[in-house]
Amino acid sequence: MTIYRKIPLLLLAVSLCSQAALVPDRTRVIFNSKDKATSVKISNQSPKDPYLAYSWIEDEKGNKTDEYLTALPPIQRVNPSAATQVRIIKQDTVAQLPTDRETLFYYNLREIPPTPEKKSDAAILQIAVQSRIKLFWRPAALRKKTGERVELQLKVSQQGGDLLLENPTPYYLTIAYLGKDKKGVLPGFQSTMIAPFSRASTHTSGYSGNTFYLGYMDDYGALRMTTLSCQGNCTLTPVEATK
Repeated sequence: MTIYRKIPLLLLAVSLCSQAALVPDRTRVIFNSKDKATSVKISNQSPKDPYLAYSWIEDEKGNKTDEYLTALPPIQRVNPSAATQVRIIKQDTVAQLPTDRETLFYYNLREIPPTPEKKSDAAILQIAVQSRIKLFWRPAALRKKTGERVELQLKVSQQGGDLLLENPTPYYLTIAYLGKDKKGVLPGFQSTMIAPFSRASTHTSGYSGNTFYLGYMDDYGALRMTTLSCQGNCTLTPVEATK
């Protein structure tokens, strides 16, 4: 009997590596429309067992689709302690996607473990991990420069116990941290992804202060911290990483 279990990839990459045999080399994929394809490297962390890697694409609503993007090969063997690649290929139909904003897809990877040797009549339970990472289709009109912090354009206002978040950019923004300091997130906070030109809100869980630490995920899956100073409207100030 095999059980499939989904594990989202965001800040839990280290935890994932300890649970999954097959591990993708990133937590998100940016597919620039000028490219014919992009690749995801998959490593088999098991030193003794080969696994099958089953790959597919889902749309924003979680529906399996290859209408716009296709993962090839859809299934392949990965030997112990070896690595392989999955190529994500665009179809001609990507011309139908919006040209003024990103489109969200998901790349899925399910590991299929080898059949265990049956040495007794005892039942054997296998856990097969499924990884799901965000895949952003970025049209040519969006010419984002390396290191450009479009996330700092996020507009934030404080209203009572809520922070209202407005994304005025054509990019998906993922808010992955909100706390009164850098020691931990506010109780109940969950990562929030804000679609282009849309809004979201998050509750501050009883914290009555007007200064916050807010963290967002950049194109490479790194957590970038800012400080929020709120007097109604909030001002974002980047926190530079210390060496």
